[in-house]
Amino acid sequence: MKVDLHIHSTYSDGQWTPFKLVEEASFRGVSIMAITDHDEMAGSKEIRESAAKKGITIISGIELNTDGEEGELHILGYGFDVENKRLCEYIHWRQQERVFWSKKIVAKLQQLGYLIDWDACWKRANEKVIVRTHIADELVDQGYFSDREHAFQALLMKGAPAFVDREGLSATEAIELIHHAGGKAFVAHPGEYSWEWSLKKLVDRGLDGIEVYYSRHKQMTTLYWNHMADTFNLLKSVGSDFHGPTSRSPYPIGSVHFNENEVLAWLKELSIEEGVY
Repeated sequence: MKVDLHIHSTYSDGQWTPFKLVEEASFRGVSIMAITDHDEMAGSKEIRESAAKKGITIISGIELNTDGEEGELHILGYGFDVENKRLCEYIHWRQQERVFWSKKIVAKLQQLGYLIDWDACWKRANEKVIVRTHIADELVDQGYFSDREHAFQALLMKGAPAFVDREGLSATEAIELIHHAGGKAFVAHPGEYSWEWSLKKLVDRGLDGIEVYYSRHKQMTTLYWNHMADTFNLLKSVGSDFHGPTSRSPYPIGSVHFNENEVLAWLKELSIEEGVY
């Protein structure tokens, strides 16, 4: 069985619409999927009916960008109530905050001599959820850099000249919010962070699982996080983190191998508890 619980659409920084993602998932034989846009869950709502017609189960999903004592960790949420009032209010606030935050970044870039227009970045984001990738792509398009990774590293990452802190949840607060909405919280792509952070602290604060099976995890990385999940009795998830065929994360939907018994066990339990199947 093919399962993919980490996919991005045009509601955040993905290249394809939710409906196109369902078409691709069906073509690749995926049975269970979750669209996990950054600080947005509209994709989960939009495709449930069309996916069901193709025999694909949709799990409600989201990727909350956080910052706090553990750094800029990404927390994945699954199986939550998409109509939860508190979660919906946070997402609405976060989208507005991203607009103000991104305008500050563009203003800094303009002061540094990079003459890009915020409206152009906003259009790249389909006027929905703007992220730094959209700004990096505009810098590339205007000829300042050869690729988005170079632009990001030179100007937009934490500590770089155009970096701007943003308000939002800590990892602990994100876990609590997902739980409040009735879902389960996972650390996304744990092998991708370049700084030290404490898994134990997150476990103590209610973390449910780890994205052990991930597209960019090498074999040794997967083995390590598999061991850590076992050590702390955590659930394990699987995700490609597909953003589109020409994106920074082009790994095909459903392409990540995983232990079916481990992942399907909690998905089955989730279906009973939350009625998401």
